[in-house]
Amino acid sequence: MEIPEKVNLSQVVTERIKTHILEEGLKEGDKLPSEKQLIESLRVSRTVVREALKSLETVGLIKIKPGDGIYVDGASLKPVLDQVSFRWKREDRIIKELLQTRRILELGAVELAIELYDLRLIGEMDIWIREMEARIKKGELPIEEDLQFHRALFRSTGNETYCEFSEVLNNFFIKIRESHFGNVEDTKKSLEEHRNIVRYIREKNIESAKTEMERHLVPLKKYVGG
Repeated sequence: MEIPEKVNLSQVVTERIKTHILEEGLKEGDKLPSEKQLIESLRVSRTVVREALKSLETVGLIKIKPGDGIYVDGASLKPVLDQVSFRWKREDRIIKELLQTRRILELGAVELAIELYDLRLIGEMDIWIREMEARIKKGELPIEEDLQFHRALFRSTGNETYCEFSEVLNNFFIKIRESHFGNVEDTKKSLEEHRNIVRYIREKNIESAKTEMERHLVPLKKYVGG
């Protein structure tokens, strides 16, 4: 098939490599044809093939191991979301939208955690609650422990893509966590809310778990002018 001059050859090669992966049913860890083989089979220059491979590696579809070969990688949303994250950081108005998005994700995570009901995953939240309590008793800010609690909540959904998408929001709430946990009473209240959320999840009480999560997220509004 003749390729129109205006078509970006590296994009064409990128699509053909993706088609090859799909048609061959290749999985993460499977080896792809070498750079030389791609050049010969696709009849394009080394530069074009390298541009295509770099593009695929950037989005997490392949992994290039120098001296070894090219492998199918576990597709990840992170590279794409990192690019979106950069745009968000330059637009202050979007912070309110991020808060709305976080609310939707957190409430959805509660529901999915109850639906999956994996007690081992749910138990991971208890671990971070205890760590959070220990940090508070030392008079220290439980910023990392709070972050890990919410990560554990998302893991308890059993949905890896959901976890990846939620992760991109974390950076935008670090400063807010520092301000929120600077207040002793707010910190203690937050700890109790964490406990209640897990308790309601264990009881499979969706409405109460969501209500508690809503209450838990309310303080964030004052930090973004909500």
